[in-house]
Amino acid sequence: MQNSNFPAKGGSASGGKVQNWGGIAHFLALAIISGSSVWAFLRFEDSPLFQLYVVIAAAVAYNAWGMIYHYFRRRLTLDLVLEYLLVGALVILLFFWTLFS
Repeated sequence: MQNSNFPAKGGSASGGKVQNWGGIAHFLALAIISGSSVWAFLRFEDSPLFQLYVVIAAAVAYNAWGMIYHYFRRRLTLDLVLEYLLVGALVILLFFWTLFS
């Protein structure tokens, strides 16, 4: 018998199914961001400038995804925000140097 002071796993009476779908949706969004970024990067292989735009858009989308994901998990901190921003900036710089050197 479940104690009424403690909610069911996942915070819902459905045994966590709602929360599991939320997790799947977050990672499905990440897969779509990654897949479409790779596709667009390869699509514009003849134009380094457009490839850089794709990398910038992918970094911004990844940063937004990470912040939204951690916000909903209630783990968003300034350290995580800075980490996502710095990793995104590093990826952009690496691609910039690679594409234009």
